[in-house]
Amino acid sequence: MKIAIPMAEGTFSGHFGGAGEFLIFNADHKAGSPGIGELHSAPEHKPGSLPEWLASQNVDAVIASAIGERALLMLADADIETYLSGGDSDPSELAAACRLGKLPGKLPRANKENSCCNGAHHDHDEHDCGHH
Repeated sequence: MKIAIPMAEGTFSGHFGGAGEFLIFNADHKAGSPGIGELHSAPEHKPGSLPEWLASQNVDAVIASAIGERALLMLADADIETYLSGGDSDPSELAAACRLGKLPGKLPRANKENSCCNGAHHDHDEHDCGHH
């Protein structure tokens, strides 16, 4: 299982689309352990680039604190599970919890209703969270 976590300035990113890097954990080898995350530079941000890139990296799950509807739907189309978490979370702990199916606080699986981008500044196609 590969788990991707958006990063900005060395910490868990406040917004999926604003991540300059992704910490990708390969959690296959040891039950409960996310392994060691590898930091990857994100591709240039343009509509659809991050979900497509994550799919090309064979990512199975993404953990984000905010994500736009279009990205969420593209990840779902690529069979990438998307989970939401608060911005002060430790990426290694999040990856371990995801691997065990026990994200802290029983976090919801991201969906169209709970994925609002919280007013981040970027372009949306058919975005309806009310912030843009």
